[in-house]
Order: sequence, then structure tokens, then C-alpha cells
Amino acid sequence: MSTRSVRSGCIGIAAAGMLLLSACSTNEGGGVPDAVEPVAGGGEAATCDAVAVGAFTRCENFYEDFWPEIDRQMDALYEQAKETDGGRLVIWDWYELAPEVIAQFNSRYPDLEIETQGLTYNLPSAVITAKTTGSRNTDILSGSLVSAATMTDEGYWADVDWTAFGVPAEFLEIGAPEMLPDSVNGSLMQVNVDRIQAPASLEGLLAPEYQGKASIASYNPIVFSGYGMAEGEDAMVELIGELKSSGALQVLEDQNTPLSSGDVPIALNQTLFNPNPSLAVTPFEHSGVFAQFSGVNADAGNVPGAMLWALWNAYDPDWIELRMTDEQFSTTQVPYPGLPSSVFEQATGLMKTNADALLLSLENGAEIETQDTRDEWIAITDAADAALNG
Repeated sequence: MSTRSVRSGCIGIAAAGMLLLSACSTNEGGGVPDAVEPVAGGGEAATCDAVAVGAFTRCENFYEDFWPEIDRQMDALYEQAKETDGGRLVIWDWYELAPEVIAQFNSRYPDLEIETQGLTYNLPSAVITAKTTGSRNTDILSGSLVSAATMTDEGYWADVDWTAFGVPAEFLEIGAPEMLPDSVNGSLMQVNVDRIQAPASLEGLLAPEYQGKASIASYNPIVFSGYGMAEGEDAMVELIGELKSSGALQVLEDQNTPLSSGDVPIALNQTLFNPNPSLAVTPFEHSGVFAQFSGVNADAGNVPGAMLWALWNAYDPDWIELRMTDEQFSTTQVPYPGLPSSVFEQATGLMKTNADALLLSLENGAEIETQDTRDEWIAITDAADAALNG
């Protein structure tokens, strides 16, 4: 069973050109409220016990001081969600939700029925088509700042004040305020450690011992974007050209098979989903790290349900513990680094492998997408795409 969720920025770059929106689209949601108000009666707002994790802010006291209020608000959202659209919750993503994930959600919220589809590259066009035709749309939007850029600019993310539902304001500094950060991903070297030791940088792949030893997929130019943000577009394009012309880097759509066999023992990619004990992941100089977000589709048919799902998936401690410790959920995304260090200390298996690599990348000064630098990331990634695939 795979529970993997792919929402990386490189995929969104390819899809961005598809997001041509109709000015005459309508919301057929009937009595769906424009906004859901938080329930009153909570205690005094909590103060974040803040620790810097790269550009992210970690609230070490999140579960002691913030979670009780979020949990209280979620109970109220559940009651509203049950009465909205017959308790129907529609979630479209790159991959459909695994039954095991839905079962965990329904173990706490049994009266909501989730309908899910995995639409891969067709996801943006499916959202747009549903809006323009008045069909039932997805309740949830998700993605990175880069992959969701056009959806953001065209107003597809509903305006939600997540702080009013207990979320620390510090969590909302990286992205747009309506985007709830739920996880993190980034560029890493996947390595067959039985065959080779990875270099500390992308330039290191130019050394003779790495000739023909590294691969990248054509759809993954964002692997070079952190380097481009740090060193400039010209230096990035030159490096990509040298890696290709020297034979150090192969463009392969199937990186996993030669990585596992050791025939091409380094794969420029992101988090690892292969449990092969010979494989590891490691950050490199100028790795790019990006937060991933979820939020409410402005065309949603069940707004409280969408809010409930987003908060549960991002922060529910029982669900987070399962993601960190239960191997059947080990290929879900690494939780948001704003959560307490204890969350990551409990990780096992593949989740530990991926979380340790991303946290080390942040510790080493990874380049991080923010709302302010989003358009620069898009331009740099477009340039990397042209250099890699042109």
C-alpha cells in the first residue's frame, strides 16, 4: 500500500500553463457559507515558544498551548460539516487518498464521507472545469507556493483566518495567509550507499568518479532551483550544461530501478519512497526546501469539512504519531517543521530517513520558497527546465 502524496513545485510548474480561468464561472454550492466563523469561548491566545528552523518558526509548546483550542474548534467544524452537503467531503489531489488514511480520519469523524480522486497532471484542469461547469468541485486545494501560484493569484484559495481557529501566526509567515502549512519537502540526493558516497554539492558530481553515476527526471528541474536562487540563473544553467555534456548526469524517467540496482547509484530527487535498506537520502549545498500547504477551495461545497480535514491532516497528534511511526504511512509527507521537535524525534523507518534529511538541509541553510520570493523561484525553475530539457 502506498500513501504517498506528491505536491512538489516541479509538477506545478508544468501545470501552471493550464490554469486559464473563466470570468463567467459560478459557484453552485447552494447554501454554502462564504466563511465559517470560529466558535467563541476559548481562552486567552497562546504565545509561541519559538525556535528558528531555517526560515520556519517552530512552536515547541504547540501541543500544550495551541492544540487544545484548535481541537475545540475542530469539534465545532465537524458538527457543521455533518450538516453541509449531506456530510460529503470531496478531496482531489495528485494521487487519491489511500483507504487507510480515510479510515484514520473517519475513526474520529465517522459521519463524513470522503470522495477522493487522483488526477495527476489533470488536477488543475479538473478544478477549473468543475468551476466553469457548475459541477461539484474539490473542497480542498493543496500544493507548494510555486505549484499553487496561479490558483492563488486567481483567487481559488478561500480567505480563511486560520489564527482565529487557534493556529500560531508564526506558521503563516512563509506563505499566503489563507494557505495552511501542513508538511515540507525538498531537493535531496537519493543514494545507493552500497555503491557510492554522494558528494556534498551539485558541482561535486563533475568529479571523474561520478561519471554516469547520477540521474534526474525531466519533470524535476526544481532540484536545481535552490542552486539558481543562491548562485544566479547563469551559473545554474552553466552547471546543468556541464553535468549533461560531461556525461555525469543522465535524464531518466525511471530513476528508481537503476538506483536500487546500483547501475546509476545517485538520483537527484526529493524524499525517498523505496524501503530498500541500501538507499539513503542526503541534502546538498543549496538544496531547495519548500513548505506544502492545504486550504479551502473558494468553490467548495463543504467549507467546514475542508477546514476540518486541513487541520486534522496537518496537526492532529494521533495522526501525526501514526505518520511518524507506522510503516504503512511512512510515505506520507514529512510534517511541517513548525511542530515540536518531539514530533520528529519519534520518527522511524522511511519517515525518519526523510525527516532527518530535510531537517539537516534546513540546519545547513537550505534555500526556502517564500511568498515574497515565489515568482523568482518560478522564473529560476523555468530556466532550469529549459536547460535540462531544451
